[in-house]
Amino acid sequence: MDSGYLLQCAACGHEHRVAHGRTGQAVRCGACGAPLIRGNCLPDDVTDADWEREVLGSRAPVIVVVWGPECPVCADYEVSVGQMAIRLYGEARVLRLNIEENPETARRYGIEGVPMVLLFRDGRLLAQLPGPRGEQGLREALGLGEGR
Repeated sequence: MDSGYLLQCAACGHEHRVAHGRTGQAVRCGACGAPLIRGNCLPDDVTDADWEREVLGSRAPVIVVVWGPECPVCADYEVSVGQMAIRLYGEARVLRLNIEENPETARRYGIEGVPMVLLFRDGRLLAQLPGPRGEQGLREALGLGEGR
C-alpha cells in the first residue's frame, strides 16, 4: 500500500497525505488552496512590509536567509538555499531577505554582514547565524530531526 507523503501546508499549517503517484500533479491544500508539491516550493522573498505576517506570524518554523546582491558568497549559497526549501517543504518555510531593499528589518536584528541566517519558531528568534549554513545544522537548531 502506498502511504504517500505527509505534508504540512506551509501557508496555513493543515496536514495532508499526498500519494507518491500524485507528487507531479498540482495538489493544493484543502483549507487554504496553497500548493502542496515539494518540488514547487522555492524560497520566497520577504520584505520589511510583510515581515510581521510572513515570519513572526508563521505557524511553521521559518528560516530567513539574509543576502545582498553584491555578495559573491550569497550568490554561491543560493543553490543550496533553493534545495533546502524543497527538502524542508512541509516542515519549515525558507525565505530570503534582500538586506539592501529591506534596511528596517536588517536594523531591527542588527545585521551588518551577509549572508546571515535567522531561525524563527512561533514568532520568536531562535538563532542568528553568520555565513552560509548547512541544512542539517539548521534542522537541528529548529528541532526538525533528520532529513528525508
